Amino acid sequence: MTSHALGFSSSARLSLDFSLRALSARLVAVAALLGGVAISLPAQAQVQAPDVAGVRLGSTPLEVEAALRALDPRFQFLKVYYAGPDGKASNAIGALKAAIQTGSDLRGIDWKRLDGFAVYFGQDDGKAYAIYRQVFSPTGLPLAQTLADLAKKYGPDTGSYPTIYVRAEGNAGQASNSCIGSGFGWTGGPGGFDPACGKSIKVQFDPKSSTVAAGFQTWLFDHRLAGAALRAAQVRGQTAAQEKSRKQLEAVQGNRPAL
Repeated sequence: MTSHALGFSSSARLSLDFSLRALSARLVAVAALLGGVAISLPAQAQVQAPDVAGVRLGSTPLEVEAALRALDPRFQFLKVYYAGPDGKASNAIGALKAAIQTGSDLRGIDWKRLDGFAVYFGQDDGKAYAIYRQVFSPTGLPLAQTLADLAKKYGPDTGSYPTIYVRAEGNAGQASNSCIGSGFGWTGGPGGFDPACGKSIKVQFDPKSSTVAAGFQTWLFDHRLAGAALRAAQVRGQTAAQEKSRKQLEAVQGNRPAL
């Protein structure tokens, strides 16, 4: 198992490349894939499941690693640590990455991975606030059936594209397509959150044809957990800055030149 130090800026370790974009709240048009059935946007749009293949939001790194090992013993792991005050890796895990692959470097994205995960944790509470997954199948996946399975697990699709499944909730559980996240990548990780949002999920397929996909990427994000992690990081940064200022002042207290 390898490890890697993760040095984040004061905007906190979380604002990397997970941008939020608005999607219009309209009917889902997937007639070609689901036999002409259109699903209306529901009044309540909770993301019904808090996990991706058994890897749950809110879990600790140990719980995530155990879930991944149970999912597939072929996974290779990379632990990415938050940087401590000295700039070196601390004991707090910022991300846990795992993939089925033959190479040793798990940091880069590769659409040819059979399966791969990147799970991100808050530095203070150690809870998983974001999960990214990528899946590839050499023979392909049935697109309509996979979309139906996603709707059964997480709730009806509230997007408008037949090869992208999306669902999001506001912090009161109401439908909120403005809370759908994108731009969440294997190397950069998630960043940013909206205090008006709860959980959001997006699954984007890599189609081989109108009915078959070569693979897909999944993003599951909890804005509340991410917000708590960011606020804790900001408090920690302010405390460190105050302590540094105190020590600097203490060091020069005796320096009183003649005036």
